[in-house]
Amino acid sequence: MLSRILVPTDLSHESNSVLPWGVTVAQAFGAKLYLLHVMSPNSLNEPERLEDFPHLSRIFATERGAADMPPLKASVPVAKMYVYHKSAAKVILDTAKSKQVELICLAATNNGVNFAWWSAGKTIERIVMNAPCSVLCLRGQPTKEKDWKRPRFRHVLLLAELNPHGISPVTKLMPWIERFNSMLHIFPLHSSKLKETGEQSALREMCQLDAARTNVLLFTKPQNRIENLLNFIGETPIDLIVMTPRTRAAFSNRLVSDIFVRLLRVTASPILLLR
Repeated sequence: MLSRILVPTDLSHESNSVLPWGVTVAQAFGAKLYLLHVMSPNSLNEPERLEDFPHLSRIFATERGAADMPPLKASVPVAKMYVYHKSAAKVILDTAKSKQVELICLAATNNGVNFAWWSAGKTIERIVMNAPCSVLCLRGQPTKEKDWKRPRFRHVLLLAELNPHGISPVTKLMPWIERFNSMLHIFPLHSSKLKETGEQSALREMCQLDAARTNVLLFTKPQNRIENLLNFIGETPIDLIVMTPRTRAAFSNRLVSDIFVRLLRVTASPILLLR
């Protein structure tokens, strides 16, 4: 269960575009929202800019009674924090620890989709590496507040190992699946050289307790992992992609391509890194 969510933003439209996601998750779980804006100490010497966080009342009310959404709280507690510091990543990580948040939601804003092949940006990567909790990250879009839409979680894709390490992320993700009545697609991280084992079969059986809402993906050429993944995402309207830091490393070749960065570049779907 989620009770505290941190949403850092630089107050640009691109950075604020993650707010509908944070608000929707907070309303679904009844969590408190912490909105954080980190300002450079140099800005103390600049003319004062009257910037504020976006008003959330409209997104609170948007499609609350939609048939494909869970019951959403009419509103949730919101705390606004402004901090002067030269390192946004340090403030975000310190705040996450001090407030004991269970989820950080943030937008990657490296000039739209121009991420390096190995990194989503120094700040994002530091947060992902050191966060004490799960991190939801999406590619920032220049969307104005009046154009915000309520996000959906109809189809969720989990990259998981078919061994004991794969059980933990499935278990952690199930509250999201149950709360949003999602269809869970599991993309197995195995190659054609792997044989069926009792452990793999047990994980499949656990994942398919509700066969109508769980789909373990099998491919004729499982060794073509990247191609299979991108083709599936291109053919299926995925609303959320989920992985752990362990599966990110297992799925990536850091000399060629990082799967987390590549997915941020090729899809608008947010990525949830589970801890």
